[in-house]
Amino acid sequence: MTKTPLNLILQGPPGTGKTYRTIDEALLILDPAFMAEQPQSPFASQVLEQQARKAIKKRFDLLHEEGRVRLVTFHQSFSYEDFVEGLRAETSEDDGAPRYVIEPGVFRQICEQAQQRIAKGEEVGVGANPRIWKISIDGTGASSTRDHCMRHGEARIGWSHVGDLRNAQLSDPSFNLGSNDRSTLAMFANEIAPGDVMLCIASATSVGAIGVVTGEYRFEPQSPPGVRRDYQNVLPVRWLTSGQNLDILALNAGKRFTQKTVYDIERFTWPELLAVVEAAGILLAGLSGRAGHAADDAPHVLIIDEINRGNVSRIFGELITLIEPSKRLGAPESLQLTLPYSKKRFGVPGNLHIIGTMNTADRSLTGLDIALRRRFAFRDIPPDPMLLNGVLVDDVPMDRLLRVLNQRVEALLDRDHCIGHTYLLPLRNEAAGDKLARLGTVFRESILPLLHEYFFDDIERIGWVLNDPNAPPGVERFFVSTGQEAPMEKLFGRELAERLQDHRWTFNPRALQSIESYRNILRIND
Repeated sequence: MTKTPLNLILQGPPGTGKTYRTIDEALLILDPAFMAEQPQSPFASQVLEQQARKAIKKRFDLLHEEGRVRLVTFHQSFSYEDFVEGLRAETSEDDGAPRYVIEPGVFRQICEQAQQRIAKGEEVGVGANPRIWKISIDGTGASSTRDHCMRHGEARIGWSHVGDLRNAQLSDPSFNLGSNDRSTLAMFANEIAPGDVMLCIASATSVGAIGVVTGEYRFEPQSPPGVRRDYQNVLPVRWLTSGQNLDILALNAGKRFTQKTVYDIERFTWPELLAVVEAAGILLAGLSGRAGHAADDAPHVLIIDEINRGNVSRIFGELITLIEPSKRLGAPESLQLTLPYSKKRFGVPGNLHIIGTMNTADRSLTGLDIALRRRFAFRDIPPDPMLLNGVLVDDVPMDRLLRVLNQRVEALLDRDHCIGHTYLLPLRNEAAGDKLARLGTVFRESILPLLHEYFFDDIERIGWVLNDPNAPPGVERFFVSTGQEAPMEKLFGRELAERLQDHRWTFNPRALQSIESYRNILRIND
């Protein structure tokens, strides 16, 4: 097994199994020990081959669920906003007003997953993927209420006149609540969950305390001594540090905290917060050793199917530079850029592999952007007639049929416009009596349309590929002339007809069910 490059494109004609192969390539990166146990010979028994494929697909699906591998297909409307990050409009549940949130794309998601550090936090109850909440407890000045919360493991807010928030109708006009108030109360009572992280602010740009939510919301009919009388809405919180003035303006993409009492923060994650905490030399109570991280170097894979179907310059943007192995995070020449929407510093980790597929025969597409092309290794996936060894339709060998068809296509066009072996692979499992009908279906639905596409509906040249001109008398040709219905002389006159070529042809469906027509494809005439 050869080492897979960080950036790899599998290229070849249609039907050669490029997308099929990406699963194998991904597992060679993610779990090489597992792949080493699977049959490697293409001539393994079909039963053994099918069992191995089921096991491979099952392992691939499991790694996909873990987030170690992601799959995306490029198309002509796919954009940078879909791939990296963009703005998504949504409607506020409180007042119905539109708002725009930054939505990370598939590439940013897997990059963050790949460089995710194993954040110490489970020992104090931090969830696997915790939400981070901002809270202001009695403002930012000196407060006996906040001091009580830090000492007794609580987070408190006011609005006691509403009563128990789990039963209150927040839209009741008698409560005189604004949209921010209603949102705060609804989040505090219903959305904040055990395992989430709570940040009690010290100013509009800094955090005074960091804690983890340990239980469910409760309403206390009476506040304890030293606490503001209306602060009766309570969440149990284990405060890991307090009395700080940790500036997180840069971490929060330059955004200051707003006056809203409670809201969730989406601009950074728990591991990113821990990195800032560690850099500031702050120790969090209950965490063994440093607050920081252990690097997770497990490989991750992004599969981009049909990579040349999108506008790759527009989709990748500045990432064209960042995906170079020498520019990856941790490399000597590593680079980071500021993303346009989130304003985050962003780099591509060295443990992220990108595997693309490219159809070399798609005439509707231009070549892959040269700036991207030189950053990828390319591996040809040609048709493999050997996979059809022993497959016969009557006495016609399918491996030889495919080989001869492709020799003619390559002679008339090029090797990028061949016919893939996967179109004929289903014949391996077909009963002997049904193989001819199945072969006819494959030709009608797959191979003939492909030839029409390759030769721009030039029936004469398609006939050359199928060896129609050399068919002996009595053998059904795939295409027959219809000129006898109205001879050229009658249409254009003798003098002009002698200078014209008759291009009128029609498809002959009888050829699909005649084994002699397929045998004629293999016939060589001296």
